[in-house]
Amino acid sequence: MIYGCDKLRTLTIASTLVDCGLPNLAMSQSVNSLPDGPVACASFQRDDHGSWAVLRPAMIYPNGVPLSLAPGQTFAPNQMFEGFEVSAILDRSCGNQ
Repeated sequence: MIYGCDKLRTLTIASTLVDCGLPNLAMSQSVNSLPDGPVACASFQRDDHGSWAVLRPAMIYPNGVPLSLAPGQTFAPNQMFEGFEVSAILDRSCGNQ
């Protein structure tokens, strides 16, 4: 089999992809992101400090990933949940209600 890049035999596959001029797939995934998806803003309430409380069961879809949120959960600014800052998502989608 002929590969168009001499370094294939001595380099790992990940570095070979970069050395051969193919796009860095890991980097392109972090740069491109999906929209948040629909948010049922009536399911959330924002307090004066920027935290959000979940009032009723809700789903949000940050970057296309479904997150199930339960009543009673609260999310402060800069708090991460399952790798996402829920308060930032709600700020974008629901404004500063």
